[in-house]
Amino acid sequence: MAWLTALAMLGAIEAATPVLVAKTAIAAESDDLSESGRAQAQAAATGEQVEVLGERTERETVFANPDGRTFTLRKSIAPVRAKTPDGGWTAPDATLVKRADGSVGPRAAAVDLSFSGGGDGDDLVTIAEGGQSVTLGWPGDLPAPRLEGARAVYEDVRPDVNLILTATVEGFRQVLEVKTLQAAKDPSLASLQYSMDVEGLRVREGAAGSMEAVDGNGQVVFRSPSARMWNSAGKAESGEVVRAQTADLRTLGDASSNGTPEATPVMALDEQHPAGPMEEGDPLAGPGVGDKAALMDVDVTETRITVTPDSDLIADTTSAQLPLYIDPSVEMNE
Repeated sequence: MAWLTALAMLGAIEAATPVLVAKTAIAAESDDLSESGRAQAQAAATGEQVEVLGERTERETVFANPDGRTFTLRKSIAPVRAKTPDGGWTAPDATLVKRADGSVGPRAAAVDLSFSGGGDGDDLVTIAEGGQSVTLGWPGDLPAPRLEGARAVYEDVRPDVNLILTATVEGFRQVLEVKTLQAAKDPSLASLQYSMDVEGLRVREGAAGSMEAVDGNGQVVFRSPSARMWNSAGKAESGEVVRAQTADLRTLGDASSNGTPEATPVMALDEQHPAGPMEEGDPLAGPGVGDKAALMDVDVTETRITVTPDSDLIADTTSAQLPLYIDPSVEMNE
């Protein structure tokens, strides 16, 4: 979609001279027209599509067609542009930068997104849009993050545990990277509690450990996928990553044939996980082929989110199957 937008704008620039000539002849009719009407007149005069700039959104581009009567809407499932502070537009860019207030955020995104610059964990991450926001807090102090492109790595938030936030142009994702068995069995990881401050929204539990932030009309503004965790049992040489939940992935309430909960190897693609970057071979993107994974329980109150990791998966993971990744589903995306 971005390429189509660029090409359409280039066509409008190249047609500038004939448009001015044609406009002189129809000035009395077009001067009083709306922006869309002027675009229609310009398109009819040049024989080229003309963008109606006032109709731009992060995902949509509207063109007046040369027939002078119809319009074409081009819509992308992902943002193709982002608003600038001066009201203009720029290309989306999730690369993280330090801000004047000490926080960290993407260069250009479709939502207002802010990561902690270190210190008190109460403002770990805030995502906002149109005056509505969700702020999540980490239970403890945070070190200054190491920035790696779209990632902020907070090292050793617990002994041998890194907290990694990944920005996208429409949200973020969080993963805890557990590097040792001792860290995996730390009682502080048995239950993860995040503080939550919400403005203009209500956060509710969804199916299988997912969450939704809805407005007063019940419309979903932000959503979060199912909470899950996985180890590195696969470690396939190809580095192939399955970025999805699977039909065989069991929740804590499901049981194996002998009645005990069971973590299940990832085997097949079932639904797209909308949060993190689609990077082949990236273990933070989701469980890989052969990795053992499990869904986690999530409890949501007005001020807190509690995530309970799967103790059986932790117990079954060996040192050769580390790191262990805990994706607590406290991320939000449009």
